[in-house]
Amino acid sequence: MSERTGNELTALDIVDDLEDLVSSARRVPLSANVIVNEDETLELIDRLRLGLPDELTQARHTLEDRARIVAAAEQEAEQALAGAEQDASRLLHEATERAAAMVTESAITQQAQAHAAQLLAEAEERAAAIRGEADAYARDVMTQLEEQLMRAVTTVRKGIETLPAPPGSRRRRRDREAS
Repeated sequence: MSERTGNELTALDIVDDLEDLVSSARRVPLSANVIVNEDETLELIDRLRLGLPDELTQARHTLEDRARIVAAAEQEAEQALAGAEQDASRLLHEATERAAAMVTESAITQQAQAHAAQLLAEAEERAAAIRGEADAYARDVMTQLEEQLMRAVTTVRKGIETLPAPPGSRRRRRDREAS
């Protein structure tokens, strides 16, 4: 294990310690299994959890908030659309009833048809406006969420870049070999 105190250890140091623990563990004969000390392993895992940056937790919360906001926006949009469709249906029904009552006279019939068409056009305009507002609201929410996520990703990347890479670690060698 590393000789530094718990406050000085980075997450990568702890991963290296965990790797050393596994690689130096006693092998089970005739298998690829090893025997590791459970207490040491669990202690390293606990220290690793404590050593992770707060930004990872914040990013997870941001993703949960995103899902909640998107669900709420979709529900609001569906409710607005359903309300607009009900209004349009009601207005169309009212216009149809009015037109049927005025059929007895041709002038009244023409007026009723014009009024029904106007009501229908207004209802369709209102429904389109409500749909547009719901789409704009959802787009705004998604844009804000994207900005929050990008800030979180930038913070996490900066945190990773500031973490020192342990000299001679197997992970760094593997990364160089993969490049």
